[in-house]
Amino acid sequence: MSPRFLLIWLFLVISTLSYAQDHQPENELVLYDPLFWKEQLKLDDDQCQRIREINSHYYETLSEVSQDEPDHKTARALVEETLVQRSEGIWDTFYPRQRKRWKKIWQDKDRT
Repeated sequence: MSPRFLLIWLFLVISTLSYAQDHQPENELVLYDPLFWKEQLKLDDDQCQRIREINSHYYETLSEVSQDEPDHKTARALVEETLVQRSEGIWDTFYPRQRKRWKKIWQDKDRT
């Protein structure tokens, strides 16, 4: 892996996370991988597989953008759009009770 690719990829990941933390709309609550909370959320096997697919697509897109897009503003816009799509996809994978649990997990996290 070339140093340039590594730096671009690292920049995209950091900018994605910083954007997500600063500009999180109310309905886009999934910034972290919910598979870490699989037990608490009571995710079934189909949901876990779907989340893995969504995450895989997200990271593939990040990699493609880092390799193919020389313009910083365009790259950032693509990364932000992909993050929103990932979040929406995961959110749509949850059942209503799991959405409530996810919100509770993050409300409890913010209190600590």
